[in-house]
Amino acid sequence: MSGESKEYSFTIMALESGIKYPDLESAPDEPLLIEMIGIQPEYFGVLSSKFEVDLEDLQDLLDMDERPRVQIEDKFTMLVLRAPIDLNIESRSYSTAPLGIFTNGRDIITMQHDRFPLRKKRLRTLIKRSTAASEIIYNQLEIVIHSFETVLDIIEDTIQKTEETIRSDIYPSHMDKFFQLSRDAIFVDAALKGNMRVLRGLKRVKRFGKMILDEDRLEELEVDLQQQIELSMIYRELIENAMEIFDSIVGHNLNTVMKTLTAVSLLVSVPTLVASIYGMNVGLPLEGAPFAFIAVLAASFMLTVPFYLYLRRRGVL
Repeated sequence: MSGESKEYSFTIMALESGIKYPDLESAPDEPLLIEMIGIQPEYFGVLSSKFEVDLEDLQDLLDMDERPRVQIEDKFTMLVLRAPIDLNIESRSYSTAPLGIFTNGRDIITMQHDRFPLRKKRLRTLIKRSTAASEIIYNQLEIVIHSFETVLDIIEDTIQKTEETIRSDIYPSHMDKFFQLSRDAIFVDAALKGNMRVLRGLKRVKRFGKMILDEDRLEELEVDLQQQIELSMIYRELIENAMEIFDSIVGHNLNTVMKTLTAVSLLVSVPTLVASIYGMNVGLPLEGAPFAFIAVLAASFMLTVPFYLYLRRRGVL
């Protein structure tokens, strides 16, 4: 997903006591939180066996293009969201990645490809302080929503810097990152809307497996997510406006360069004409004079200077 080293961890924690265990065999028979950062297929078999989760549904998280959805089965419920990747990583291949949540109503499993960018670090501690599977779901939704807020801040900052570059620099080399940003904004917007569909689906069913969901809590999360969608749309419009301005500036600068080159060609044509005439093998005035070369140069200069001043006055040069 990126050129940087990826984080891998597999954490097993008792929800009520907050005690962590090294493996599932040593964990007690009480509600557990299984948190996997960096998808690790070697754990799929034991998770599927212990928590009665379909192996194929766990494997779906290996697909970086997995779409947000809610899937309710007899023995477990699956929730897939998309969360952003750190846009400051230039070597990344994706803009967003899937987050999977599996629960049987008592235990809960969360799986993600990497830690999502988050400026409000305190939100991560909410997961550790949660004592019920439903709390994990609410807090995970809140983390995803605020991670989009973080990358939208990155997009806004890049837009401002690129607009300054456009106003001061005509060279397109500085636009490479901006073009990538335009692509990122499209995928971020699509991920936000996909998450909104999932959240509204949760509001409609009102139950998540064996759990009754708090509609007021979901309403608050929907308001936060809607704000991120509106910001994403604003930033996409700003990106489009900046790229239109860039195209206009490039077109204007190209016209200016072509006009200047044309004027220079006309200017050079005057001494070229004089030199061509005196390069002919026919009898010409001053051909036998010792100062003929200097006279030709002076004539070329006298004809070129007024023409140059005329072009300068017209703003061509």
